[in-house]
Amino acid sequence: MKWKWLTFRLQKEPGFHVNLTDLMFLMVLTIISYVIYSFTTEGYFFLLPLYIGFTFFLFCNVFRIGRRLERFWYVPFTLVAIYCLYNMVNFWFIVLCIFEPLKVILILCGIIRRPYRGAFHKQINLWLGQKHDTAG
Repeated sequence: MKWKWLTFRLQKEPGFHVNLTDLMFLMVLTIISYVIYSFTTEGYFFLLPLYIGFTFFLFCNVFRIGRRLERFWYVPFTLVAIYCLYNMVNFWFIVLCIFEPLKVILILCGIIRRPYRGAFHKQINLWLGQKHDTAG
């Protein structure tokens, strides 16, 4: 049995993908969050690296929405995060009210875009009446 994830190479075929680089990235973010947690639990800011990392994992590995759509999330998120951290505003309330719905909208835009290449791409493209893209 061949383990597709046991590589550092970028996987270009459609569908969900994960490789050792992704796993190492998520592990480093978990360690960073743990270190932040050991200093402070105030405001749950120790969750910030995990939230950002898993959001990009969702965008890049699960739904594969592409860089053009990702920037509509990370640019405003960065600006709001800096503002909230500087002014001690309730950051997570804004994340839940603005950035989670924005994440769903961007994923839906990525799915509707032709052809969809993320998880369950065959079924979704068939349902949308799009040709299945088998090429990387």
